[in-house]
Amino acid sequence: MKNKITFLLVLCLNLSCADDRIESSEEQVKIDYYQFREINLDSVGIKASIMIPNETAGIGASFAPKILHDDGGFKWHINVGRHFNVLIEDYGDYQYLMPEFLRRINTKDIFNIEIIEESSDYILYKRELKAVPNQQTTYHIYGVKYLNGVYYEFTNKEEGDSKKVIDFIVKSFLSFKILNNP
Repeated sequence: MKNKITFLLVLCLNLSCADDRIESSEEQVKIDYYQFREINLDSVGIKASIMIPNETAGIGASFAPKILHDDGGFKWHINVGRHFNVLIEDYGDYQYLMPEFLRRINTKDIFNIEIIEESSDYILYKRELKAVPNQQTTYHIYGVKYLNGVYYEFTNKEEGDSKKVIDFIVKSFLSFKILNNP
């Protein structure tokens, strides 16, 4: 009997001292950017980088990315093929973008809007016409990133996107960050 108790104690001690560490929740939220490539936005006036879908994504992103920006302007359109289109807009130090958007989104009379995912810096939502529900559902993102002392508004095209495309756009938004080595 004494040997069994000793064996169980040694077994429990071994299991508790195992090298398999439990990862924190932050580490478990790592995003897989397998079908993406990183682009540097420094040449177009934003000291940041963003991941965009590549040709393996299956959303028509086999074209070279186009970044449309007027020198001295405050808007950037990033297009990769027909489907992946995002707009980034510089709002300087104006920090009330998200509260204003939340107030505006609830006053839309022609759309049924359902928020799918909400965090402190973005909202993913779906939109349907009230007159013809379940006919055409589109997905939208509204995000705000604070980088290098500037608030950037991040949206997809006004007419919305499919669920598959918006998933790529959300991953791109989440990757929008300050350059490591400018």
